[in-house]
Amino acid sequence: MTSSSRSDDWFTPRFPLLIAGAVFLVAALALFYPMLSGQFLGGQDQIVAGYAFRALAEQGMHQSGHIPQWNPYIFGGMPLWAVPGHFDVFYPTAWLRWIVRADTALTLAFFIHFIVAGIAMYALLRALRVSWTGSVVGGLAYELTGAVASQMNPGHDGKLFAAALAPFALLALLRAIRGGRRGYFGWFALVIGLVMLTPHYLAAYYILVACGLFTLWLVFLDPERPATMNPIVTLACAAAAVVVGLGVAGVELIPVQHMVAYTARGAGGESLGYAYASSWGMAPVELMSIILPQFNGLDQFYWGPNFFKTDTPYMGAVIFALAILGFGAVKRRKLLLPLGVIGILFLLVSWGGYSPFYHLWILMPKMGQFRAPGLAFFIVALVGCVFAGFGVDRLFDGTSTTRSIYTIFGVLGSIALLGVVGALQGLAEGLAGPAKVPEVVANAPELTAGSARLLAVIIVGAVIVILVRRGILRGLAAALLLAAIVIGDNWSILQKFAPWFPPASTVYADDPFMMLMEKSPLPYRVYSPASPDNPDPQQHQQFASLTLYAGARLMVNGIPMLLGYHGMEDRFFDALLGGKNVWQYQLAPHMWDLFAVKYVALARNADSIPGYHRIAGPMQLSDMVEGPREGTLFERDSAIQWVRVVPAAAKLADDQIPQTVASTAFALNSYVVFSDTATVNAPPLASTAPLPAPSNVQAKLTAWAPGAMSVALTGSDPQTSYLVVAENWYPDWHATVDGKDVTPLRGDGSLLTVPLPAGAKSVTLTYDIAAYGTGKLVTLISLILVVVVLGIDRIGVRKTDG
Repeated sequence: MTSSSRSDDWFTPRFPLLIAGAVFLVAALALFYPMLSGQFLGGQDQIVAGYAFRALAEQGMHQSGHIPQWNPYIFGGMPLWAVPGHFDVFYPTAWLRWIVRADTALTLAFFIHFIVAGIAMYALLRALRVSWTGSVVGGLAYELTGAVASQMNPGHDGKLFAAALAPFALLALLRAIRGGRRGYFGWFALVIGLVMLTPHYLAAYYILVACGLFTLWLVFLDPERPATMNPIVTLACAAAAVVVGLGVAGVELIPVQHMVAYTARGAGGESLGYAYASSWGMAPVELMSIILPQFNGLDQFYWGPNFFKTDTPYMGAVIFALAILGFGAVKRRKLLLPLGVIGILFLLVSWGGYSPFYHLWILMPKMGQFRAPGLAFFIVALVGCVFAGFGVDRLFDGTSTTRSIYTIFGVLGSIALLGVVGALQGLAEGLAGPAKVPEVVANAPELTAGSARLLAVIIVGAVIVILVRRGILRGLAAALLLAAIVIGDNWSILQKFAPWFPPASTVYADDPFMMLMEKSPLPYRVYSPASPDNPDPQQHQQFASLTLYAGARLMVNGIPMLLGYHGMEDRFFDALLGGKNVWQYQLAPHMWDLFAVKYVALARNADSIPGYHRIAGPMQLSDMVEGPREGTLFERDSAIQWVRVVPAAAKLADDQIPQTVASTAFALNSYVVFSDTATVNAPPLASTAPLPAPSNVQAKLTAWAPGAMSVALTGSDPQTSYLVVAENWYPDWHATVDGKDVTPLRGDGSLLTVPLPAGAKSVTLTYDIAAYGTGKLVTLISLILVVVVLGIDRIGVRKTDG
């Protein structure tokens, strides 16, 4: 049957974009309806830390009118946002925190981007001349594909935001190059800027690479490229748009690039190299999860090669079938090359260290600083959803055969049937290997149930597709049923990945220990053990059993912690405490002294702690983050010293400082130790040297706020002494001594230290990122350039129309 004889199947409603948006809204509400009753989406990373960062930003925005720069509440103090892997500080969703609570803003940001993902894919497909129904189905497919939508569960909003915008980037290039509208390079720059502000830089990197490949195809191989196009000029415009796009994000990118050297991803840090960068890939053994996610196990039943997996690559069985059908679209054959190359490339990338290809990929600039290449699968899903749109059109234009449809759905149905009868269980056990067999066995009921679900979807989906192909279902009815099966299929999986919680005021309510600690005026710190990531399972379990407040739990309540949850904390702090995610010196009394630990919170009925006394517990505590547990709270016997004056300095190799400072033999209040590479005039630390006399200068903290301190000094010392502060040094701390600028130093491994001349009376300390001002200027200039390009294009269109 020809397309002309079935023209009624090319259904387009009166308001196509509005109706499509309504469909995407309904699909999003199917997962997000709990937000209407005040609940918030608490993905794993959000519930333990992400919400805390946003709440602190919201508080600063309302109290001071700007976003705070310094976060004193975790890891001994660190920048709140000018480090890789933070949160949506300058991305448009941050504006929501001006008008609604942080938990509501967080949830709305996820919800909005579900709809954005659908609209972006719809717009791309329409630009590729796909029918309205095919574009809506493709948009739904992308909105609800697991690689995008299941980011709800881990709480990776940056990944979701970037993925949602990706089709817009391809659309802008298509309009700019194939359509000959260079003004769309302005839109492309704006999209790239937004992607960089998400701020998931790895996702942005993947989008840039995909866009680069698509651009080369559009310029040199696209059969529809304009005959008058100048390739050199077009490529220059595309490159300039990327530069301007990076400039749009300059307010964030420039400070982050300035600060990255002081994180674990800076030179000498622990989060570098092939082993790090290739970890958390989507192993080839997990490919079955694209159509049968229970094969590898969902969430707690996951048995794959990674330590755990909180999302899913599930594309949707019906969408997968339509994508295969779309791959054979003859009239779309010219698009198979660019889309196929992009899809295959990012499938290989997503495998990470499970494929030798990653040894080549890591040669790409900056790749050694990123990990979790499994994220790249969202590009594969994007390509698959475009093909699914093509597949829908093949149902309508008569180019698909009933035999091919039966074959595709038959194969998928056979896989499901094998799972139902238990035949896939043996395959899973064989692929998993002996060590994983118990986990695979535990997942067996889930695999059987998931296979039954898949079989039901395949049967219903096949019936709908066949009826559409035969022309029995047409127009609106065909569109509605195709949309319904896509939503129902993917919703049945994704609803397992939507962790809903009551409002944050309930989730993070004070417990009795917090109420006691909050009576003490800030600043002070609380120590709660953190489980080390080391090969000693006994030590890991010992610390885990003592952990009372994990992650950034206390940060939400405005209580500073010694440790916390972030991943990009100060690498000098990590080294001082004995290594990132190991922190072998976290129990050393000197570390508690250095960082002014006033309270120690331990799980269960803990023994006594030297220098501390029990003030509460053991008692049962319970909240919605930590769950029920027994806890004991200790308070320091003597006063903490947030600021103290040390009479002398010495030098030591960086790798020797942590063990030296952690040792009880170290004279903590006699020396401050600097790196042997520092420009400080100090002798090497010698154990045989007599201890210097205590300093006559006493320091008193007279004012404290996040990123700002004032210190009064009494007494006098004829020689230089050193003010040591219980907060981490970063290069953007600024100090004045008696009104004169002084350069702060990094002492005792990571602490903020200020040299004091004889007779000094006062010190002020402020944290202000110098690169922030430069970044704001670059962003402003870049936005002006975007507006100019869009304005010139608009004037040109009006002249042409006139």
